[in-house]
Order: sequence, then C-alpha cells, then structure tokens
Amino acid sequence: MDFDHFHTGIEIPWWLRKWAHERPDLVDLYIVGESFSGQPIYQLTITDKSTGADTDKPAAFFEGNRHSGEVSSAESSLWLAHHLITQAGKDKKVDKLLAEKAFYIRPVNNPDGHDLYLYTAQTNRSTVRPYDNDGDGKIDEDPGEDLNRDGYLSQMRQYVGAGKGTHVIDERDPAKNTMQNVGAGKGDHLMFSEGVDNDGNGGYNEDGVGGLDLHRNYPYNWHVMPEADETGRNLTQGGAGEYPLSEPETRHVYNWLMSHTNIGVVNSMDTRVPMHLRGPSTCDPTECMYTGDRKLYEHFDKAGAGFTGYRYTGSVYIDYATRNGGDPEPLFGHGPDFGYFQYGAIWYGDELWNGGDFTDYDGDDRFADWERSRWCAENGRTNCFLPWTTFQHPKLGKVEIGGINPKFWSQNPSPDLIGKWAANQARFNLYLSESLPQVKLSQVNVKALRGGQSDGATHEIAATVTNTGRIPTALEQAKEIKIVAPDTVEVEGARVVGGAPEFYLDGGRTEKVKLRVIKADADTITVKAVSVRGGLSSAPARLS
Repeated sequence: MDFDHFHTGIEIPWWLRKWAHERPDLVDLYIVGESFSGQPIYQLTITDKSTGADTDKPAAFFEGNRHSGEVSSAESSLWLAHHLITQAGKDKKVDKLLAEKAFYIRPVNNPDGHDLYLYTAQTNRSTVRPYDNDGDGKIDEDPGEDLNRDGYLSQMRQYVGAGKGTHVIDERDPAKNTMQNVGAGKGDHLMFSEGVDNDGNGGYNEDGVGGLDLHRNYPYNWHVMPEADETGRNLTQGGAGEYPLSEPETRHVYNWLMSHTNIGVVNSMDTRVPMHLRGPSTCDPTECMYTGDRKLYEHFDKAGAGFTGYRYTGSVYIDYATRNGGDPEPLFGHGPDFGYFQYGAIWYGDELWNGGDFTDYDGDDRFADWERSRWCAENGRTNCFLPWTTFQHPKLGKVEIGGINPKFWSQNPSPDLIGKWAANQARFNLYLSESLPQVKLSQVNVKALRGGQSDGATHEIAATVTNTGRIPTALEQAKEIKIVAPDTVEVEGARVVGGAPEFYLDGGRTEKVKLRVIKADADTITVKAVSVRGGLSSAPARLS
C-alpha cells in the first residue's frame, strides 16, 4: 500500500477485504449501512481478539470522508488502519494498544461523494442528495461543466478591455497564474466558474450536485434550514437537512456510537483549514463547558498541533469562527457539539491540509492565490495551478480556463504530499487512543469474617482500581447526561451483599473499594473492575 495517490472507491474496499482476510485475529470488516444512493458503507474493527471482545475495551472511532470532496480524511483513516495492522507483532507500542483498546475505523462515510469527486470533474459540499441551492424551485439544474475536459471544474477568465472588468492578472505572482480582484470598472477581465448558465438566471453553477451538509445534521441543537423557518427571523442553519439525522450517512454514525458507548474518543475528519477543531459550536467554552473537560480538550489541542503543525486549534464558536477576524458565529447540528454535550466524549472534527498556504509573503497573516502560486513556483511545483487554455464558450465567446487546482491543491494536497498529512493526523489520533481511560484492578485482598454477621457475609474483599489513562472514565458532561453508568466492582463465584460500589475515576486516579460477600460452593472467585469506557480488568481470589 502506498500513500502517494488517492485511493478510489474500488481500491479501498479491496484493501479492507484483504486486511480482514489476512488478519482475522485482529480485523473484522462489515457494512454498517447504505449511503443515500445505496452504496455499502464499510467499517473495520481492529483489536487483538485474544485479549477480549472489542466491546469490553475502551474504544476510539475514526471517520473519514463525510464531506464529498474532503478525500484527504479518507487517506488518514486508511493510514491509521494500515499502521495498526502492519505493525502488529512488530511494534510493542502497537501491540499494547491493540491488546487493551479497540479501534472502529470508517474510512469513507460518504461513498457517493467520494466517487463523485475522484471519478468525475464534479465536487460538492457534502452529500449528493439533490437540493435546490438557488431557491428557484428547480433541483441541481445548474452544475459546473468541464468545458475543456481536463478533469476539473476550475475558473474562466474573459478579457473585456481596460476599465470594463473586475480583475487583472496579479503582478505579485511571478508565474502569472492568478487574478486579482480590483473592483468593477477597474479591471480588464471578468471571472466566472467553469461552465454555462444552464438556468438562464445570469449566474454560473449556483445549483450544482446536492447541497446538504452531513456535518449540520446531528441532533444536538439542530436548527431548520432558512427556507423552513416560518417566522423568517430566527437563527437557521444552511444544509441542515429535513430533520436531525435525516441523512443515512449521519444516522449510521449515530446508531453505531449509541450502541457502542465504550467509545471515548472520536475524530470525524474533514479538510482544509487546517485545524484541530472541536466544540462548542454555539457558546464560549469558558461559559458552557465543565472546567476539567475544557482543560482536557485544551491539552489535546496543544498536543495535536505538536503532531501536525496545524495553524489553528480550539472551539468552533470562538477559534474557528474568528480565525480571519470578526465575531464568534454559531454552527447548529454540528458533530463536535453532539459528541461533547450529548455523547460526553472527546470529539474532534479535524481539518487536514492547508490549502497551499505555506508562506505569507506580505506578512498580513492571510494567504492569497498569488502567494500560493509563488510558493509553488519557488519550490518547482507545476501541479498547483492549471494552465490557462483558450476555449470558445457557447455564450461568452473566447475565454481562458485555468487557475488554482481546485481538487488537489486548493481542497486537498497534491497526491505526492498526501502521505505526510495523512500520517501526521493519524499520529494525533493514535495519541488520543493512547489517552483513553483504562481501568486496572490490583491489590485484591480477602479477609474471612467471623460467623454471625447480620448481613450473612462470610468474607470481605478489598481491592484497588486505577484509571491508567489520561481521560477520565466519564467526563463531567458524561456524568451530567448519564450517557455512561458509574464504574463498579463485581464478584463472580460469590454473592455480594449490600450495594455494589459506584464511582468514576479521573485520569491517573485510584479508588479503593470493599465488598462483603457470601461464599458459595467454589473456593476461587473472580473480582472484576467494570467501566463502560474504561474497559474491564479482573483478578482471581481465594475464599479461605
């Protein structure tokens, strides 16, 4: 397997089947459901089966390619799966992870959009479900057209003469690839997206394929789309769908998570800010998150940047919304908010790739196309921008088609760079997995009691339970919404009298518990620490 190209919808299932066939001791492959168009959505479970069932272990869920064109996230998911499977038996760190943890990896959550992106010139925001983007009562009637048949939907420029246009060739760009918007009546070119005005409304490509957003379709704080707001004055959410979890791709994620609450870490990845992005999406973290939970997230923000070098980290509402200036803005129905407020987990929606923003030549803390083009020219890269080629447009006449590569520079890295970006993101996801809670039972001592105990107990058991992970067995938010039951200690082979102990363990913390039991026929019993998100740990004991 290589990571110097983007794997297609034919290649990815082939690799998943190969891994499941060759490593049945580690890998299960299954279909979690179907996409909007009826394609199977594949998922892997990766864990050392000899050390227990996946549902008995702390688990992480990693998802790629929710958004159609954000194929880099699929590659990072594949990189992680490939690393775990191929390094098992070779890397002690991987062996320990697979012995103690379970990984649920869904490389492509949106196979319809993934195929659309890689097999055609088209792309879209998220899902291929038809949608009336321009509000004219027609659906998907004005998509872009690949007029010059180079495999991309790029830009068109038309020379109209000095003072008649809006753009000029950007003189700051040594390669002269890019255009500069100088305002109406000041330029000599007009700019369009590649295609024709199919619906005759004067706009180009304003109603392309689909238009809903799978990352606005989660149930927490979901808001209707603008056209569904009967008041005409409330806060709405574009792309939200007809109702929460209306889209099968989102619903399949939700159903898996709710039936596998041993999952304590999630990263549902996108492109291209780049950013370690997480909730909250509608409020200031200092006001609406528990302090301990927020500080844990802040730790992971910093750690993530150490692995990836992403420019931005933090919350959607504050850090993402204001990264280019302005005031905080909310997103509704957002995955990270569902992940924290309703699922009580560490949930990221990381954004891979930097859009080619490598050097800020003018020092204004922003990146323009001319800076991307200059960096490519200085680094000998010829695939960042598509050459401007002449084309006779059916309506506009003579135009040129070209500009920044919309797929493999603007939205995703060029294929020769994907391996580095996929690997760095996957290493952060490994760090999150290593940080999962993990209960360990130790110092199990048994004391025989004198006869005549009022509760009938014959023995007292003292045990120590430690969470060796960084993440608590339940975040404070998880406790509030009761998404996970308290940790406890159980005994097999003897009857516990009185109530079983209940507790939660912060990262690195220990709980000492005592249980009174009534001896049955067997002399040997099993004492077991039980945690929904911290897994299981057991030890034998003997009742004298």
